[in-house]
Amino acid sequence: MIRDKSRIATVDHKDIQSWAEARSARPVRVKKFESERIQDRVRFRFPEDEYPGEKDLSWDEFFDIFDRSRLEFVFEDIADEAVENGNIYQFQPRKY
Repeated sequence: MIRDKSRIATVDHKDIQSWAEARSARPVRVKKFESERIQDRVRFRFPEDEYPGEKDLSWDEFFDIFDRSRLEFVFEDIADEAVENGNIYQFQPRKY
């Protein structure tokens, strides 16, 4: 894990899965984005979210795409109660 002020970046599968499961989030692949097919774009679906064009993934499928795409998971290190939405995250290319 790498800390940069309030942001944390990690590629650790257990940390990522724990973060998602603590928020009842499931891994999905985005199948369409603005009428274009996007291959291997991943995100999390939270219980209140429902977007067309997503396909549920197993954790193994998700981490296969995550590693093949050389992504890292970046999230805000703030208490969930400090913000209305504690689900602030992004996937970005690995820096190392």
